[in-house]
Amino acid sequence: MKNSLLFFLALVIFGCAKEKTPEEVFQAAKEKFYAAEQVSFKQVMLWENPLLGEVDTFLYELKLQKHPNIYFEYNYIGRRKDSELSYLDDVLTTINHKDSTVTIHSEETKPGSENFASSNTYLDFSPVNLFKKSPWIYKQDTAINGKTHMNFYWVQMDTVISEKKIYLENNMFINPTNLTVKLLSRRLYHDGKRSQLIENVFEEYEFSKIKDSLSIHPPMGYLSKIDGQTDKDSPNILAKGEIAPDFELKDLDGNTVKLSDFKGKKVLLDFSMINCGWCKIALEEFSKPNFEFAANIIPLYVNPVDPKEKMEKYVSRVTVPFPVLIDAKSVGEAYGVSGYPTFFLIDESGKIENVEVGYSDELMVKLNKGS
Repeated sequence: MKNSLLFFLALVIFGCAKEKTPEEVFQAAKEKFYAAEQVSFKQVMLWENPLLGEVDTFLYELKLQKHPNIYFEYNYIGRRKDSELSYLDDVLTTINHKDSTVTIHSEETKPGSENFASSNTYLDFSPVNLFKKSPWIYKQDTAINGKTHMNFYWVQMDTVISEKKIYLENNMFINPTNLTVKLLSRRLYHDGKRSQLIENVFEEYEFSKIKDSLSIHPPMGYLSKIDGQTDKDSPNILAKGEIAPDFELKDLDGNTVKLSDFKGKKVLLDFSMINCGWCKIALEEFSKPNFEFAANIIPLYVNPVDPKEKMEKYVSRVTVPFPVLIDAKSVGEAYGVSGYPTFFLIDESGKIENVEVGYSDELMVKLNKGS
């Protein structure tokens, strides 16, 4: 009798447990994403190309951390096979593994749209951005890999352009058990016929209330550039054996530094800029206790990119163990510099003895008297 009573009570308790409505599931999933200080996931994107009758497949990784930036409320790093995109402390950077470059995007030249930092392929298809859209409307339950998911849709576009009816609908499939988005299906229709399908499958979610260290690490030898700058903006880089163009620049204390004043000594020109990882690594090498330039080498840090106020802030945090020369855009152009770091070693007579584009351990060894 006692066992029967317990069984009856269990039926009453669990039988009366109220299942969450689709709207409650949607809100709970949204809160899960926004409650986390850090979110990461992998994403498989299937991008239909109707004109070719093909489907392209892209693999993405995205890690986001809450941070009060100007254009987006997260720091993030997005990775795919040939490139990376990061937005860290209001600095938007692209790493291109095909041409070994790191591009720092300026405020005026963000690619693609007015605010590329908050609208790009990584973010536009991510749950963190999708949950901001409205209204999402529950459509139906759907099985994905044998598990029930709730399908919500959002109409992104419903208009007529050049007498053609354009309809763009996003379908988001939420797993009510773990409150994550499994699939996003973006469906474009022209005059009622499907024109394109883009599907995104999300995997390997990680939610955390603790932030990891988030930084980019371009491989050795990668050059940093400013967005919009091409090799055409500068003449060809000066070569070994050419006469080094003279210049007159100011250091951070307002003192005048003229290249020709160092005749009879070797001069190392370190062309660098602030948002350049390998430029900073070079400075760290130069600042090590066991690093010592040969007695007749005068090192100079030359910055053609960043204004004085930013450089002053930078040197208060990063050790630059030799004079910093600013407002050097014209000098960079005269030497044909289009990527950073770039090093020129000038001999005692004023001729270029060596040119190194990009960071290398070999160069550090050559310059170190103790090596």
